[in-house]
Amino acid sequence: MIELSAQSYMWLYFFYGLAFFTMGVSALQQKLRHSSEFPLMRWIHLLGVFGVSYGTAEWIAMIRLMGVYGERDQLLYLTETQIHGFAFTILLSFGIALLATNRVRHLNLHVWLPWMIFVLWSFFYLGRYYSVSMDYFAYIQLFDRIAWYLLGFPGALLAGTAYFINGRQLERMKLISYARMYYLGGLLFLFFAMTTSLLMLALSQLTRQYMEMFRVMSAIGISVITIRLFDSFVWEMQERLNKYAQRQMLLQERKKTIRMVHDQIIQRLFGAGMFIENMMDNDPATYRKDLLLLKKELNETIGEARTFLKSFSETGMLMEDFQDNIQNLIDRFKVNTKIHVKFEYHVPPMVLGKLSPVTNSQLYFILQEALLNVQKHAHATNVKVSVYSTLQELVIHISDNGVGINPSNQGPVGFGIQTMKERAKEISATITFENKNGLTNVIIVVPWEEGLYEQ
Repeated sequence: MIELSAQSYMWLYFFYGLAFFTMGVSALQQKLRHSSEFPLMRWIHLLGVFGVSYGTAEWIAMIRLMGVYGERDQLLYLTETQIHGFAFTILLSFGIALLATNRVRHLNLHVWLPWMIFVLWSFFYLGRYYSVSMDYFAYIQLFDRIAWYLLGFPGALLAGTAYFINGRQLERMKLISYARMYYLGGLLFLFFAMTTSLLMLALSQLTRQYMEMFRVMSAIGISVITIRLFDSFVWEMQERLNKYAQRQMLLQERKKTIRMVHDQIIQRLFGAGMFIENMMDNDPATYRKDLLLLKKELNETIGEARTFLKSFSETGMLMEDFQDNIQNLIDRFKVNTKIHVKFEYHVPPMVLGKLSPVTNSQLYFILQEALLNVQKHAHATNVKVSVYSTLQELVIHISDNGVGINPSNQGPVGFGIQTMKERAKEISATITFENKNGLTNVIIVVPWEEGLYEQ
């Protein structure tokens, strides 16, 4: 293989930086990440910051290679390595955030762990650099490698693993084409981790040339795949819009049917009953018994019609109704207890899932029982109710600052917990009780019963 010239290396660094910088800018332009249920989309801003910062660092390396600022080569290399450390920190944060489950995400592991490592690395890197005279090139190169193996390498591995896990979830949802892109993205991240790790080792010049070219190829691949994955977010929003439009049409049809039944059936039956009641005073006594029976029959018909209307309204319950029902329940709880309640509802109006009326009702009664337990036994002053969704499930999290709960307790509390567990089991939900950091937590997780899982 012909050895690469300095100019060829310069172009490699240019395209390498350009690939990541383009991916970062594209990721940061995604404005709908807060309403998305795709894990990648929710944390895409971290990938964007990584791409922009890492691409910038590689362009600084290109400028150093050009030699146009020879007298500032030391400062440029110092800055490049510091930006590398920052970019690797963001990449590790991105990987942890993608893999963290809902149960542990509140610990903010993706925030404090990478930044703690970065602060310690920066302290030793910059502190020793400015305090001891040494060969700056070898010293900076050493800490550049340390930053990669402490932050960048695990971050790339976690990101690649997260891509595979999310791809498997999409495959189970029959989103095959998007799943394949996630798999490919995961492979490219792992390839990026391997080639960069080999490049960090002081190998032969020939091996370094191969690794440089492979690294550029992996960077371009990651950029292209990630930008292509933005199409899945466009699909998500389009499906939400379609589903929302369908639900609005059903809602209008439901209201139209209820109004029609009320206007044309109940009003007429009620009018007939009033007419017969007026006739009773004028009819012969022999007809009175028959007319009474007829009036009774008409009243029963009105009752059945009203029951039908009530049943029809309940079976047509949507997620919008679910939010209103919870809000009404919490409002009544506030009035009855004077306990401060914070309610957070993070289920998009155009959610990609569905709950049946039976599941809807059971969740309502579980939440009602949880709040009743707080009222009777917790002696709490603050309660927080959070409702949020993912692609696979709906989560309800109730926490209070009361005396705690023991699921094995006997008596009313134990009976209430048992009732909640039975209701959860009926709708294939999981319910967890825990005492942590002075708070009592009840977490209900129910899978969506119907999703838009076809392309």
